[in-house]
Formats: sequence, C-alpha cells, structure tokens
Amino acid sequence: MGVRKNASTLSAAEKASFIAAVLQVKANGRYDQYVTQHRNLFEVGIHRTAIFLPWHREFLLQFELDLQRVDPTVSLPYWDWTTDRSIGPPIWNNDLMGGNGQAPDDRVTTGPFAFPDWVLNVTDPPFDPGPALRRQLGGGTLPTVSQVNATLASVPYSTFRPNAEQFAHNTVHVFIGGSAAASTSPNDPAFFLLHCNVDRLWSEWQRLHPTEAPYAGPDGPMLAVLPGAAPVLPASVVDHVALGYTYDTDPVVSEPDIIDLTVGAPARTDGIGQSGEVDLYRFSVAAAGRYIIETGGPTDVVMSLFGPNSQTALITEDDDSGRDTNARIISDLSAGTYFVRIRHFQAVGTGAYGVSVRAEEAQPDIAEIQVNGPPVQGSIQAANESDIYRFAASATGLYTIETAGVTDTFLTLFGPNNQTTLITQDDDSGPEFNSRIVADLVAGIYFVRIRHFSPTGTGAYSISVGR
Repeated sequence: MGVRKNASTLSAAEKASFIAAVLQVKANGRYDQYVTQHRNLFEVGIHRTAIFLPWHREFLLQFELDLQRVDPTVSLPYWDWTTDRSIGPPIWNNDLMGGNGQAPDDRVTTGPFAFPDWVLNVTDPPFDPGPALRRQLGGGTLPTVSQVNATLASVPYSTFRPNAEQFAHNTVHVFIGGSAAASTSPNDPAFFLLHCNVDRLWSEWQRLHPTEAPYAGPDGPMLAVLPGAAPVLPASVVDHVALGYTYDTDPVVSEPDIIDLTVGAPARTDGIGQSGEVDLYRFSVAAAGRYIIETGGPTDVVMSLFGPNSQTALITEDDDSGRDTNARIISDLSAGTYFVRIRHFQAVGTGAYGVSVRAEEAQPDIAEIQVNGPPVQGSIQAANESDIYRFAASATGLYTIETAGVTDTFLTLFGPNNQTTLITQDDDSGPEFNSRIVADLVAGIYFVRIRHFSPTGTGAYSISVGR
C-alpha cells in the first residue's frame, strides 16, 4: 500500500523518482489529458458542488496510478501549506517544483518544469497562454492552522465541503497564481501537491467525525476524470485506504496479513469484520491463461486485482459483475504472483463473503510473433481482457515491440525464457495511443502482454516485433 508523504520530508531519491515519473507521463502525452479534462469540466460540475472532493480524489488516484506504471515506488506527495509557507525551499526548490515566475511574463525559469523542458500544450488564454509555465507565488494568503482547524470542525459534509473548497483550495490556487489560477491549473504539477493536501484533510475530517456521512450528494456516476474513462460512483472513493493508499499522518494501522489462495481450490470463507477493513489475498499463476476470481455470499464487496508480482500495479477492479452484489473478474493473466484486495462497497459496511480463483478449462495457446515478420492482428474484445504473445530473439540486439491501430493499448514485456520477470512496460510511446518498447535484449524467448489502457476498453490492434 502506497504512503503519500509530506513533500517537505521527501528524500532526494524520492523527489528524483517522483519528478522522473511526472516527466515521463508528460512525455507520453497522458499528462495533457488530465489538463484537458479539468479544463473542459471546470465550470460544469467538478467545483462548487458536492462531488468536488470525490471527483478530485479519483482524479489524483488515476494520475498516481499513471505515475506508478512508470515507477511502482512513486506515490503522490502533499504540500502542507500551514507549515511550509515560504515561496522558496523546500517546495519551490529546483529538486521539486522549481521556483517562482520571473518578469516580465511570470515564466518559470528554474527547476524541472521550466520552459523549454516543460511545454504547455493545453492552454487557457489569457490566464494560461503557454507555451511556458507561469507562477506568481505569494499573490494571496495561505490558509492558517486556525482556519484549517475550523474547517475540520465543521459538520455535516454539506458544510465541510464548501469550507474545504474555499479555505483549503481556492486560496492556495490564488497563492500560486499564474497557470495554477486557470482552468488548466494541472499544467502546474504543484496542482497535485495542493489537491493531495485537500484530499488528506477530507480523510482527516472523516476520522474526526466517524458518525457523519463521509459524502452527501448525488449518488450517480460522476463525470469521467479522463476522456473516455469509465465514470465511478462517489461512494466508491470515500475510503482512501480501500483505494490502496494512506497518508503519513493517518493513525498507524498494520498492513493486513496476506492470505494465500490456491487456484482451483474451493472458495475460502472470510468476512469484513469492521468498518474500513481491507482483506488482502495472494495467488500464483503457473502458466498464461484466462482466470476467474470471484466472491460469493450476501455481502456487497469491491474487488481489485494487482500484479503480476506487484501489490501496486492495478490490473482491474470490479463491484457487481458476479451474482447479486458479488464481484467477479475474468482476466487473461501471464505467469506470476497476483494480489487481490477486497473491501465492502460501503465505507462502514461489514459482512461475510467467500473468494475463489479458478482457471478456465480451455487454456488459450500463446500466439507467436515473428521478428521482422508481418504484424499480428489482435483485439481486446471484453472489459479487463488482455492478450499474451511470445517471440524469439535469435541474438543479442535492439528490438522494437509496438502496436498499431486506433486502440489505446498498454504493453508489458517479460523474459527472457519466463513469463514472470518484468523487463519494462509502456503506454503511449508509439503514434497517438499506441505502445512502443525499444529494448536491448539477449537471445531468448520473450512474452508480451497487451491490454486496453482503460479497464472497460475494447478495440482492435496489431502487434509487431522488429530488429
């Protein structure tokens, strides 16, 4: 489970890893999608409404998952502006957010997000005209400890939310100024540190007021946080621990024990014994194939699948695809170890359930790609589906594995001579939304896993390997 830390406490290595991941997400075009969606929805429901907090929590979560696809060790940091109130270090230093804008046009000229290394492709003239990031640090007053404490004391949610939006959000955007004060405010990566602290305060408010509803507002699907992404329900994001992350200010809670499941064994009976509980399971896949992970019983649970060989690399998640309100995931998996997290759909819910893993009787053959041969045609035909291919590298050298077509593919490479050793992965390094991996490989057999970037996405593609 990832821990979101105070940005002022990050080590040099943690700062470098975070910055490198942000730059990679920017380079592959994904970052600008977040800027575009925030701009497009700025005035149509994500601010000054009840979904302000859950929508931005989902926004942060998806961005954090994108960072972790680059580097699984990265978690979003937060900026606690009640203690770090300077326009200099530690936040506005060259090893993190960079410095203030400079006259005459407030362009940021220092740090990792200075022009021309950081170019704004999505703009909001005249407030955020691009192509350089702009800042006017100190243009407003940061919230004080007393203001934050008063906000945390306000109940119910319908009172807390507007107070949090005004005193823990609006004033901070004004303080940063420049690009951060526009509808395209995610152009400034400080946006994510700011909103991470707002999210932290929401989780703190929930802890301080356990009898209050953590959210009160429309319960239908929220506006999608990315173009084409599946919308989620506000109730599904109210519990941040169940989403797979904590804050370094959270009360210390021990990680759940990992319970082993055996593929093909009878369902294991278990249960959510207390509010907020998350159960963690592990199972091993010996060979590539299609597997079914499902729950049973009267309890409304949500299930998330991670792997291979990682507790943070989310593959997919499901709420009610099983019988009644049970969860079911059907996914093509490569060999490796997988992790399953199960929580109650309601943040305060409890109840018994069973969980099992089984392989479909007919195991698909692994299709082979010929190096320098014609592209192999494939298709993601159902939600959560992934396809497995193999190819033989006859000699050490540089190989290019890439997809083509209109489908937003996500490519993962394993080997040599096994399906469990991750070499690298890629989202959008190819044209448009296609994936491309260029790797120096030794002779051997390699395995390629292709899935849609969106858990619910489908579409045709082709895959080729060249040398």
